[in-house]
Amino acid sequence: MTSRLLTLHLRSRGASMFVAGVGIITLLAWAAGTWLASRPYFDGPAARVPVVALAPLLAALLLGPTLAGADEDLDRSTPLPWRVWRAGHLLLAALVTVMALSLAGLRESDTFGAHALVRNSLGCVGLVAGGAVLLGARLAWLPAFVYVCGIYAAAPRHTGVVVAAWAWPIQPSTTTASWLTAATILTVGAAGYVHGGFRAPAVRRSRSRGAP
Repeated sequence: MTSRLLTLHLRSRGASMFVAGVGIITLLAWAAGTWLASRPYFDGPAARVPVVALAPLLAALLLGPTLAGADEDLDRSTPLPWRVWRAGHLLLAALVTVMALSLAGLRESDTFGAHALVRNSLGCVGLVAGGAVLLGARLAWLPAFVYVCGIYAAAPRHTGVVVAAWAWPIQPSTTTASWLTAATILTVGAAGYVHGGFRAPAVRRSRSRGAP
């Protein structure tokens, strides 16, 4: 029974489209990273900063629509507590994203490669999960998009500990502060989503209050 519910849950949330999208992003990240690292006029593997910053962001943006179901009341009617479903959904999505994107950077895993892709994937998943709590699943992508793009455009590449903490998406994977920040964002975002779920649209909330 649980396996059938899991299948229905994943199908209703568009899991197949999410996995396919992450697969395409992984292939593009691998191709772009290989090309950038092989250009003589770039700085070798260190030139893959755009891939490290943007590939996890694009994968996390695909996650947003999967964080809300078509019928919340139907979702809540399952035998398992709905918080378990949310936690499992987010964990599975994070694993798929991390495992797929890490393959795109295995050739030079330490220099803006697999390790940085894993860190940024975890941080972006946390941003999207938190965005779903604050803005709803439809706009869950917005905080991650604004933050990562802003950091990529404005932050210096070589910084101290403090700046490395808030500019974590473009830091080398050897920077401890960047990992701590990404892990904190993931923890806070995941905890908020598991506990409270996504923010329902105003129309749905008003209907829920008006229902007998």
